[in-house]
Amino acid sequence: MTPITKIPLKIEADAELEALKDSAATQRALDYYLKPSVTQRCNEQKVFNVSDDVGYEEALLHASELMRFALTYAQGGAASVQGPHLDLIRGMAHFVEMAKDLVDKTIDKQKAPAR
Repeated sequence: MTPITKIPLKIEADAELEALKDSAATQRALDYYLKPSVTQRCNEQKVFNVSDDVGYEEALLHASELMRFALTYAQGGAASVQGPHLDLIRGMAHFVEMAKDLVDKTIDKQKAPAR
C-alpha cells in the first residue's frame, strides 16, 4: 500500500482582493449589510411585553389562543381574495395551524400524567 501523504494547499492571494480587504469602502459595505442600524434599534418599541410572572403553561395557552385568532383572520381574509394572494393567505394559515398544533401538543404533554 502507498502511504497517504498530506500535500499542503498553496493558495495564492489575489493582489486586488488583498488591497480591498482593509479598505474603508469594504468596511462600510460590511457594516451596512452585517450590522443592525442604530436608528432601527432606537425606534423599535414593543406594543406587547410578556411579563416575567407568566408561567410556562399559561404562556402556551395564550399563544395557542393567539394562533387560533390568526387562523380565523386568515381564513376570513381568504374568502374575499383570489389568485396568487389567495395562495399566500392559505399558506400563512397552514403555517399558523401547524404552529398551533405544536403548541397544543406541548400543552397536552404537560397536562398528561407521567407514566
